[in-house]
Amino acid sequence: MRTQKQKDAFRGLPRKTYWHLYSLQNLQSEKLARIVNKILKKEYVLIK
Repeated sequence: MRTQKQKDAFRGLPRKTYWHLYSLQNLQSEKLARIVNKILKKEYVLIK
């Protein structure tokens, strides 16, 4: 069994906050719109 420390260490990947132009090209339109809105609000960062 895992200890509590091991469970805390494995929480998954952190939320993606940096986006590249090429990664946005493959998104569905609804997700693209949400991400672009967050980029405009400066919650996410666009990498050129």
